[in-house]
Amino acid sequence: MAAKIGIFGEGTVTTAGTVTLYTVPADKASRVRVSWAQPRGNSTQGSWLIGSPGDEIQIHFHGASNVDNWSGILEQTSSNPPDALLTSDIGSQEVDLSMSLTTLTSGEKWVIGPLNIDYFLSTGDTVKWNISSSNVSDTLVQVMGVEDDA
Repeated sequence: MAAKIGIFGEGTVTTAGTVTLYTVPADKASRVRVSWAQPRGNSTQGSWLIGSPGDEIQIHFHGASNVDNWSGILEQTSSNPPDALLTSDIGSQEVDLSMSLTTLTSGEKWVIGPLNIDYFLSTGDTVKWNISSSNVSDTLVQVMGVEDDA
């Protein structure tokens, strides 16, 4: 069977708890990356649990109250070019921007994108997202990559 590429799972869950976004199908293997955006909220902890047995935290953040947290790029003050979105600064961002995922706002420039780390998974491995401390106002999480015969 042909390889599959794309977004394998996504969610917009806003309540505390764990949700499974992707499970590698039987006789398949995957290489995935994760992307998230969690605009302003209470002091919130978010975690990615990736692989097997599925209860170990691979990525974790603990955002202060009213701080936006996302994977991607934030505008940087730079002399060349000024106010740039630099791919060298891609990663986990934690800044108070008053970010909104559904409303156009003025202010800083930002890009949501996958964290540039590959995770290699086998049949039955899972990718889970956990909000562990309080409910949040909005969230977008995605698992994307390539899936092929194992």
